[in-house]
Amino acid sequence: MTYFSRFRTFILPAALLLASCGEPEPVKIGFVAGISGAGADTGLAARNALMMVVDEVNEKGGINGHPIELVIRDDQKSGDVGRQLMNEFHELGVTAVIGPIISSVGYGMLPGINEHKIITISPTVSALELAGKDDHLFRMNSTTSENAGAYARKQVELGRKKVALALDHANATFTESWANEFQRQYVDLGGEVVARIPFNQKGESGFSDPAEQLLASGADAFLLVANGFDSAQLSLQIRKRGATHPIAAAEWAASEQLIAMGGAAVEGLEVLQTYNRNDQSAHFLKFVDAYKARFNSIPGYTSVATHDAVTMLIAGLEKQAKDDIALKDALLQLRDVQGLQQMLSFNEYGDSGRQSYYLTIRNGQFVVQ
Repeated sequence: MTYFSRFRTFILPAALLLASCGEPEPVKIGFVAGISGAGADTGLAARNALMMVVDEVNEKGGINGHPIELVIRDDQKSGDVGRQLMNEFHELGVTAVIGPIISSVGYGMLPGINEHKIITISPTVSALELAGKDDHLFRMNSTTSENAGAYARKQVELGRKKVALALDHANATFTESWANEFQRQYVDLGGEVVARIPFNQKGESGFSDPAEQLLASGADAFLLVANGFDSAQLSLQIRKRGATHPIAAAEWAASEQLIAMGGAAVEGLEVLQTYNRNDQSAHFLKFVDAYKARFNSIPGYTSVATHDAVTMLIAGLEKQAKDDIALKDALLQLRDVQGLQQMLSFNEYGDSGRQSYYLTIRNGQFVVQ
């Protein structure tokens, strides 16, 4: 067992953190997300934000003089791969993990997270199955119940009485949870879900079959529960067939790739965003400018959420060393930590939440409604 692997299970005296022989041993922090293939934009944006925070901490001396070493892995958006990675992180002596990005991977990782007692902070997973549990998985995002409920209220507010859903079954843990919560709350408000259409973009028919099924459903509007890439492709197929139905997409789709891939087909598309793109505070603008300068792109919602997740982890590691308590306890005790746009803390189950904003795509830009 390496020096810092003991962070996972033991309480360390602060003095031990200051002791070293030769070069200080690094604190290993794992990162897991889908960073290859279609839809990798959210994982890459999360990784970028992680690297920014860690570089800043290391420039200031690390954690009590110990540099942070990142162990970055691609989960290939697969729960099975995520499960294997938790075993690898354990063998490598990783102290804590940032990630994953999607709920199905989080569900696959959960047994290993708890078996190895590795604190894992996900910036974005939101499925109800992963919330409200006393375990080693911490979450920064609101639940599917909260986010889907906002969509249900919005559809009723806009006078849409019949909605059809398209669900990406490659992330069924999230999409089914989201759809169940939307349907429950939408029906309670007087709406009707006329179709729930599962699809997998790797299938033979691609996006044409789900588009045809949506058009045949008799819905007033379509709601796409998928990532940005898939939502863009579905929107293209819907508009290609001449349909003018309103289209909304779940918060998972709210990335720059949605607009880049969808073009004119996503004009007017509605989506919930879990950060304020128009924030003019000096704190946020400094982050945006540094991100753009380094990566030549605009930070997205996973960048903001990951920045906050790493901020909480660093604060927890520092509190653990200072107070001689377990990392889990240190994180649970944190209160009102300043994030990029909001104050951060966890409840007794290690769950948190995000402020949200309802947006419409206008002239190739996300515009707050």
